[in-house]
Amino acid sequence: MAKKSTPTEKARLKRTAGKEGPAIPVEEFLALKNPKGDLILAVDGEHVSLTSLDRVYWPDGKITKFDLLRYYIEISPYLLPYLKDRPAILQRWPRGVNAPMFFQQDLDSAPRFVKSVRLTNQEGRELDYAVYTTTASLLHFVNLGTIEQHPWHSTVKKLSQPDWIALDLDPKKAPWENVLEVALITKQVCDEIGLKAFPKTSGSSGIHIYLPLKPTNEYETVGEFAKLLAGEIARRMPKIATVERSLAKRKHDQVYVDWMQNARGKSLASVYTTRAKPKATVSMPVTWKQVEKGVKISDFTLKNVLTLCRKAGDAWADFFASRQTLKLG
Repeated sequence: MAKKSTPTEKARLKRTAGKEGPAIPVEEFLALKNPKGDLILAVDGEHVSLTSLDRVYWPDGKITKFDLLRYYIEISPYLLPYLKDRPAILQRWPRGVNAPMFFQQDLDSAPRFVKSVRLTNQEGRELDYAVYTTTASLLHFVNLGTIEQHPWHSTVKKLSQPDWIALDLDPKKAPWENVLEVALITKQVCDEIGLKAFPKTSGSSGIHIYLPLKPTNEYETVGEFAKLLAGEIARRMPKIATVERSLAKRKHDQVYVDWMQNARGKSLASVYTTRAKPKATVSMPVTWKQVEKGVKISDFTLKNVLTLCRKAGDAWADFFASRQTLKLG
């Protein structure tokens, strides 16, 4: 868990100068066909250095770094509201999804347009967390190999008070039908206690369910509520739902209702993020009607999500307008 800190022994974040040279506008960048090498992009009034555009990130689909950057530019109007002003836990695959990944929470250097916040982790180390702000900042992180976007559950404005609860319905070996059924029971429980819940595919193996909150409660309180909520879901469907963390103690058909990510410094894959999985699947916001009809992880990829958004809009369009207060006690 991290908390705000004042600088002590750690050196301040080094600010790097951008590359010199002409910058191309976004429209020209999006019109490129299979570009190679490096270039400078003009976006949000900033110049963002983009490198190795022809590097293949998903070998099976021959999806390149350029394809990924183009996706994030085009999806940013839908994505940025869920990232803006949140510390980022960077998961970097600089050589693509089949090469090693590493986590980066502490920035050593960054351009001046990248915001940061200094926090102290559980071990007492001071860390400079990257903060999502604009499309330019997002593209800088993506250029570093951040295929997936993992924001905090709170913003820098209220770091100790999350503005959503997230439940991860993790199937492991349980059938997909069970995940869908547990998701619908989750909605039923939330409806009964007067809370609005929003589902999305994880883009990996399960379903995430988010409850937008007014940022008035501390992480500890929100985490305890999430624990109680998960426990009630598992109580209603003990054959296919569990809060048992140990794989060895779970039954084959049980979906793990993971509430434990609701802690300070934890995160889940953001809505609309690509995942470092085959076919470049995307964590997609969906409607409850889609869940009832049997939505699948494979329905949403880097190649089709933008078209689906333009056609049907954002399934979570009223997410932040639905911020609610937890009924405690």
